[in-house]
Amino acid sequence: MTQHKIRFGVAASFPESVEAWKETARKAEDLGYSVLLVADHLGRQWSPLPALLSAADATTTLRIGTQVIANDFRRPLVLAKEIATIDLLTGGRFEPGIGVGHPATSATGRSDYDQLGVEMDGPGPRVTRLGESLRLVKRFLESEEQFDFEGEFYKAKDVVPFPKPVQRPHPPIMVAGAGPRMLRLSAREADIINIAPRPPIKGVTSRGSTGFGLDIHGELAILKEAAGERYDDLELCVFADRASLTDDPTAAVEALAADFGITQEAVHEMPHTLIGSTDAMAEKILLDKERYGVSYRIVQGALMEAMAPVIRRVAGS
Repeated sequence: MTQHKIRFGVAASFPESVEAWKETARKAEDLGYSVLLVADHLGRQWSPLPALLSAADATTTLRIGTQVIANDFRRPLVLAKEIATIDLLTGGRFEPGIGVGHPATSATGRSDYDQLGVEMDGPGPRVTRLGESLRLVKRFLESEEQFDFEGEFYKAKDVVPFPKPVQRPHPPIMVAGAGPRMLRLSAREADIINIAPRPPIKGVTSRGSTGFGLDIHGELAILKEAAGERYDDLELCVFADRASLTDDPTAAVEALAADFGITQEAVHEMPHTLIGSTDAMAEKILLDKERYGVSYRIVQGALMEAMAPVIRRVAGS
């Protein structure tokens, strides 16, 4: 696999003011984060794409991204045009992340799909739609001439692919999701793959799923087979949503082991877990790059400052 350098993203929450948001972006840049990411939900959050433009305007080198755009919420040609425009306006700093969408609920107890008045299909149709959307988005971003597109869910005629993004052939696209079909789709179409949190033994995901009988090794095997020669160019990413910076990791490890129904040793081997001191985290990040190929970690916004010493230690390795 191509030796991608270790880098970090931060999944930011939206503050109460515009200036506070810009200050969050500037702080992320100053602390050494590569990417500032936001989610795509309804309820009490800002619209992700305009918010990211604001963050990019407040910084000079910080990249911006979505974790992740819900495919069912936007038509792919509209999304493609937005991706190209944002990449153009930010001088090539956009990393769009796209997924199938999921039944997240707001503080009111209503899901995004409920609020939209849209029925949420099962995983099969949503994965098929995402695959078509990814191909159509990439066609728009890469094409120099007008084109047509014919799919099961999306059709397009005489598409004018304008504007052109700065990053060529297109901004790096991250796909997040779980299950064999999503892994194969990601391996074929994505540039960055946000791997679902699996233990190194067969267990549950952090959201309680049985994970299709997969472990982290099984996920990587599917990706390698489906990607073929392009596997060497893929960047593997994990969301370290169970990070805990502490000099006494015992309690946190015990709790996570109980959640997953696995051993404490298996907790330490998961690439998604970062529990321990600065030195321990730095050592684990380097080890996970060697054994799994994971080079890109996203941490929660609440840990942005606490993780800074770790970033200074290993970013760019």
